[in-house]
Amino acid sequence: MSSLSKYDAIVIGAGHNGLTAAAYLGGAGLSTLVLERRDIVGGCCVTEEIAPGCRASTTSYIASMLRPEVIRDLGLASHGLRMVPCDPMLQVPFLDGQIVPWWADRDRTVAELRKISVKDAETFVRVDDKLKKLARYLQPFFLEPPPEFELDGLRSWWKLLRVGRRFRGITSSEIAQLTSFMTGSLGDFLDRNYESDKVKTLFLANNVYGKHGGPYDPGTALGLLFHLLSGGEHESQGFYGHVIGGMGAITQAVAAAARKRGVEIRTSAPVARIDVRDGRLRGVVLEDGTEISARTVLSNADPKRTFLGLIDASELPEDFRRAVQGIKMNGPCAKVNLVLAEEPKVRGMPPDTSPAQRSLFTLVPSLEFAERCYDIAKLGEIPEQLWIDCVVASNVDETLAPKGRHTPNMLPMCRERLWRGRYSHRSIWSAFMGLPREIFSTETSRSSSFSSCALYQVGPNTAVPLPGCICVVRAHIPEGA
Repeated sequence: MSSLSKYDAIVIGAGHNGLTAAAYLGGAGLSTLVLERRDIVGGCCVTEEIAPGCRASTTSYIASMLRPEVIRDLGLASHGLRMVPCDPMLQVPFLDGQIVPWWADRDRTVAELRKISVKDAETFVRVDDKLKKLARYLQPFFLEPPPEFELDGLRSWWKLLRVGRRFRGITSSEIAQLTSFMTGSLGDFLDRNYESDKVKTLFLANNVYGKHGGPYDPGTALGLLFHLLSGGEHESQGFYGHVIGGMGAITQAVAAAARKRGVEIRTSAPVARIDVRDGRLRGVVLEDGTEISARTVLSNADPKRTFLGLIDASELPEDFRRAVQGIKMNGPCAKVNLVLAEEPKVRGMPPDTSPAQRSLFTLVPSLEFAERCYDIAKLGEIPEQLWIDCVVASNVDETLAPKGRHTPNMLPMCRERLWRGRYSHRSIWSAFMGLPREIFSTETSRSSSFSSCALYQVGPNTAVPLPGCICVVRAHIPEGA
C-alpha cells in the first residue's frame, strides 16, 4: 500500500460541482487534488461520441443556472466556454398543427399568445412581473450555505437575521404568494389565471419536467419561480443556453481554470473509502490501495455513495445514516441520444424557420395528459404516449455532427416506478415510439413517427435497428434499472 504527500483538500469526483469547488480552493492558495473514477472529467456534464463523428451531451443537455459569478471568477470564456441563448426558450407543438413558442423577448411572446387569447396575453404580462419579482427574493440563497436553524444561542439568531435581510421590503401579500407557490399546485394556479389550455400547457412544459408527480400535486407551483432564477454570463432570469461543443465544454473550461490555479486532476482514480479514524479525517484510500492524506475532503458523489459507501458506519451517528438512507434518489426521466439521417420535422413549423428555432420543442398536449401519465406510471404501468422534451443541439452547433447527420436528445418523463425492474428497456422504447404521429410531418415518412429518421431500439449498451431506420441511438437508463 503506497502513500502520497498530504494535500490541503481532496475533491472526490470531477463533476461540474467538484471541479468548481476545486478551482476556488486552488485560487485561494490551497493545494488541491481532484480524483475522478472515469477516464474523463465532467460527471453528468460531458460531451461524448455516440457514433463515428457524432457527439452528444449524453446526460445534461441545456445550460440554465450556471452562475455569472462563476463564469467571471474562473474566466471560463477564456477557456473556450461559449453559450448561445435558446430562443425561443421553449415551444410546444399541438396536434392541430399550431406551435406556441416562448421567446426571450416578452413582447414577442405576448404577440404569440394574443393569437390564442387576448385575455391570457394580458394576464401573462401581469403574472410574469409578479413571478420575476418573487424569484429575485430567492436568488441570493444560491450563493449562500443553507441556514442552520437548529443552532443555539447567538449563532442561531445571526442566521435568522441573515435570512431575514434577504426579504427586506417584502410585503405581506408577497409573503402569502411565496407560501402559495411553495405549497400549491401548478395546475390550480394556471386554472385560476388562464383560460386557454394551450397557454396552460406552455407553462407546464417549462415547470414540472424532471419531477415525480403531476401538475396538480402540491408544491408543483414552485417551478414557476425556480425556472426564473438567473443564469448565464449576463445574469438573465429564466436563461437557457446551448453550449457550443456540448455540455462537456463547461466542465472542460472549469477544469482548465482549475489547473491554471494549481489544481491537480487525476482521472481513472476511483476512491474506495474516505479514511476517518476515531472521528478524525486522514484522507482517502483509492481502489488500488494508494493512501492520500488531506486536511479536508469534499465529495462530489451523491449523499448515499458518500456517507453510506465511502465512510465506515462506525464513524457516523446512526440517526444520521438512517436519514441519508431515507433520501429518495430515483430519477423520473430517461435520456435517449440519437443520430438521425434527417432532422425531425414538426408539423406546423414554417418552412423559413431558422435552425435555432427548430432546435428544441416539448411534446405534451395538455395538463390532463401530464396528470394521466403520472397516474398511470405511479401504478407501475407505462403510458401509451409519453411527455418528451426534445433538443436538436446539432441545429445550433455544427461541431456535434457532420453534414447529413443530426443529434437530437429526447427526454421522456417516465417517472420513478418504470425503473424498478418490472419492464424491459424494449417495452419502454415501444412507449417512446408511441409519439403522436400528428405532431410530425409525414411528407417523406418511412416506418417511424419521424420523417426519414434513423432510429435504433436501445439498451444500456445495445443498438437494435427498427425497420426502415439507418442510424444509431444510445440511451442512458437511471442507475439500478
